[in-house]
Amino acid sequence: MTTPLTITEASCADDYDPNSMPVDKARKFINTFLSPVAGVARVALRSALGRVLAADIISPVDVPSHRNSAMDGWAMRFDDLQSGVPLDNATLTEIGASFAGKPFGKSIGKNECVRIFTGGVVPEGADTIVMQERVQANGKLITFAVEQKLGQNVRHTGEDLQAGAVALAKGRTIRSAELGLIASLGIGEVSVYRSLRVAFFSTGDELVQIGNPLDEGQIYDSNRYTLHGMLTRMGCEVIDMGVVRDDPAILEMAFIEGSKIADVVITSGGVSVGEADYVKGLLQKL
Repeated sequence: MTTPLTITEASCADDYDPNSMPVDKARKFINTFLSPVAGVARVALRSALGRVLAADIISPVDVPSHRNSAMDGWAMRFDDLQSGVPLDNATLTEIGASFAGKPFGKSIGKNECVRIFTGGVVPEGADTIVMQERVQANGKLITFAVEQKLGQNVRHTGEDLQAGAVALAKGRTIRSAELGLIASLGIGEVSVYRSLRVAFFSTGDELVQIGNPLDEGQIYDSNRYTLHGMLTRMGCEVIDMGVVRDDPAILEMAFIEGSKIADVVITSGGVSVGEADYVKGLLQKL
């Protein structure tokens, strides 16, 4: 079996570049010279996907907002189940039903039970729910299997999140799950940081826009499309400045223009030995 080539072996270049900057050093420069975006905007929840929270999301409600059932089954008083343990199963009388969004609305008394469905409000007086798989119904007489536990299958008010608690912290990126969580709290707008504005352009006299024919020695400008995709996926506000020719005056104007309209300016280009590095010279000048 032939061992696959490494990326270095598959190309005509080796992996040594004495002028390349180590990643850790580049990160230090970024942290030293760049400041985080501070602008804040208030946006509709549907427009917040991919944005970063500029303030904590405080829950205005308890989640769940009421005691409810985690199962389809029957709600009852736990003490009424104990009369048959461990010698016999307990049999109670069904007096009504509690649906999600349509509560029973009354209290449960001794030896009574209520048919309840997932999300249904647990009636007053009830403290335990037995799932339907452990129940035998004969009309309104409901027999429960032994060995139930007090409070089982009951979700209490504020069990997941209490009113006034932090649901999502400042600095959290809003993804699909976060959108759903915020919506479940009844919140329709959120404060987010302004998106990072990034201007970018390619440099090189050999570059040609796609859709145009190539002359000898020319190549299509593909790097801008890669940058556009990466920046868009990161949630940046993208400003594509096209291709800038290898002319110091034109390049300088591009940098000046980009710095006026964006937080960051990115260039894509290359310089061979013997060629003038206009970009490096301009950055030292600017």
